[in-house]
Parts: sequence; structure tokens; C-alpha cells
Amino acid sequence: MLSTYESLSNIPHDALAEKVGGKFRLTRLISQRLQDIHHGAPLLVDRQPEEALLAAVCREIQKDLIKLEVHSTEDIDLHDAGGETDYLGIGGGSEEE
Repeated sequence: MLSTYESLSNIPHDALAEKVGGKFRLTRLISQRLQDIHHGAPLLVDRQPEEALLAAVCREIQKDLIKLEVHSTEDIDLHDAGGETDYLGIGGGSEEE
């Protein structure tokens, strides 16, 4: 996959949905992550000039920096890939090429 997505149409939606367990979970993860970023959470990848925020969030998912953990159908939490710490607690990371 590309290190950045050249446009939103280049985001591999199906592959990301498969990675997180389906389109609903992908939508939920992206929505929650965008809300958290809007409220001050740092990006975990370097955002390129002109890159859509949605594309940067999709790269976070692609690189396993965030994931959706479902404990029950009514309890959905976001955690880092290690599963121990809420990703908001992770310092500003940069992606590795």
C-alpha cells in the first residue's frame, strides 16, 4: 500500500473493513477517531500537506496504530494496537516507512 493515499478514492476501503471486522466497525472506528482528533487528540502518523484527515486516519488503521475493541454489542472502546492503553494516551508518533 501507499505511504499516503493520493486521493480519497485510493483508500482501500474493503481491505480496511476486512482488517477491522466489517464495514460497520470501520465506519465506527473512523467516526470515533475523527471526533477525538477534532477534540484535540494527536495524529499517530505524519499528515502530508493537502492530505485529507480521513486519509490519515485510514493510514493509522492500516498501520495497526488504532483498532476497535468490542467487549459487547453495547460497549465499544478504542484502544491502541497493544490493547492496554487508550490511543489518546500515546505520544505523537510518526510513521515508519
